[in-house]
Formats: sequence, C-alpha cells, structure tokens
Amino acid sequence: MVSCPLCKNENIINIETIDKNILVHLYKKFIGLDCSYLINQNLDYCECENCKLRFFDPLITGDEKFYNSLQKLKWYYMDEKEEYSEAIKHIKPTDKVLEIGSGKGAFAKYIESSSYVGLDFSEKAKEMAERNGVVVKNEAVQSYAQKHEEEFDVVVSFQVLEHVSDSKSFIESQLQALKTGGKLIIAVPSEDSFLKYVNNGALNMPPHHVTRWSDSTFEFIAEKYGLSIVGTYHEKVQEVHKHWYLKTLIENRFFATKLVDISLFRMVSKKVIGLMATVFLNALRDEMLPNGHTVLVVIKK
Repeated sequence: MVSCPLCKNENIINIETIDKNILVHLYKKFIGLDCSYLINQNLDYCECENCKLRFFDPLITGDEKFYNSLQKLKWYYMDEKEEYSEAIKHIKPTDKVLEIGSGKGAFAKYIESSSYVGLDFSEKAKEMAERNGVVVKNEAVQSYAQKHEEEFDVVVSFQVLEHVSDSKSFIESQLQALKTGGKLIIAVPSEDSFLKYVNNGALNMPPHHVTRWSDSTFEFIAEKYGLSIVGTYHEKVQEVHKHWYLKTLIENRFFATKLVDISLFRMVSKKVIGLMATVFLNALRDEMLPNGHTVLVVIKK
C-alpha cells in the first residue's frame, strides 16, 4: 500500500504512470547520463488526498554520480538567487542560522549574522566553504538536530525539500533544531505555478525531484505542527524562464496535460510551439506574468 511521505496517509490518487524507459531517455537527452541504474521500474505520480502533497512512487533519489553530471549546467549551482534576497528580510543580525543543503555556504554572505552553520553531504562543498571562512558540516539534519535541539533562531533550506525522500523526518528535524518563536524558511519549486503543466520536464521528476509542493501543503504542515505562516512569497516568472513559460502555456492549449509524452506528433509540434513562443515573447509584459518557478514560505514555530 502506498502512503504519503509527509503525512503517511494511505488515501492516494494515482495521477499518471511514468514509463521508466521514457524517463531514462529524457535524462540521457538532457544531461547525457544513463540513469537506468537508478530508474529500474515504472513510477506512479500521485497526490495525497489528505495533505495535497504530490509525489512519485517509488521515491527514487539521485546519487553522487547523478548530481555530478548536473554540474555541467551553468545555471544549476547559483550563488545568487531571488529567494535569498527575500529570506534575509526575516533574519536579524543577532539570529543564529542553520541552513540545510547549504552547498558551499553561498547564502552565508547574504546575512549579517556571524552565527551560521550549514549542513551538506558534499565534502567538496565543505572544503570550499572552509576556504571562505564558512562553517559547513557533512551531517544529516536528522542526526544534527538531536544534538542541537532548539538551538537556532532561523532554519533555512533552498531548493532542497523536493529532493528528499523522507519529507516527514526532514521537516520534523528542522523544527527540532528551531527555537520556540523561531522561523523556518523553505524555498521550493512551486506547484502553484506553470511548472505543474510542464511536459517532459525531467528535472522535476525522479531521480531529481521526488515531491511537489503547493501552498495548501504548507498550510497543512502549519496546522499539523501548531505553527503559523508568517508569509508566502511567489516570485513572478523570471526573465530566464519567460520563453519556457510561454511554450508551456501554448502547448497546454493543444495537448492534454501529461508529465511525459514523446510521441512524434508532440515532438514535432514542440518545435512549432517554440517558434510561436519566440514571436509572442516581445509582447509579454511583467503585469501579465503569473507565479514563477519558486515559492518561499516563512513559518513561525
């Protein structure tokens, strides 16, 4: 029986079944890596009727080999992110900050606080952080939180939660490390955006992203753990994503919404749609833009 990785409820809707061979094909085309050693069975794309989390079953996550292959994408590891600028509005210079999935600690330079700890599994990231005087530890949040209960004023994670297979223990451990009255700040790809309708978006599927998060799911988390949502920030479609957004918008006028579809007709149509999006791009105005890629949620314990 399939259960939700967040609330453990078993009332699950199967939205779509993903053919493993098609998903392997998409990743090989996109990043040049044969992921068949990770994706060895078909996946179900599901929604929990209780908390509205969308997730894949099984929850197949990437390994070091997989993530190393993503390093060739220049935009993948960015030192500057819009969510950083929004997050710092909620952090005081006196706050003690813990970041989960910190990488080399790029966010540390954005905050005035000198009390910062990052957690990341990458030894290379830790070495890079140390050269810049940033403290990063190679430890899981679950074990770290047990030794540092209610120690931090702010716990943050940027584009991490959607990669985690055990959402429940991940969130509970973040809360365990957080002081009462402290703030949990989470940024993830938004399921309340055009991403929900993207076809053949490999990076929003396993072994990269294994869960999808909407505002309603964060509202569920707040209610379940007795928390309050301080604010929810949706970025608008960013310049780099405008063409992608238009292609998705046009494509969903002509085709059914499916996560994967590599039929010949759809593939040929994509090229035509891409040209149409280019034509319409100049007419796109900022006031016309809907929610973009990322949502940042600030939750008070």
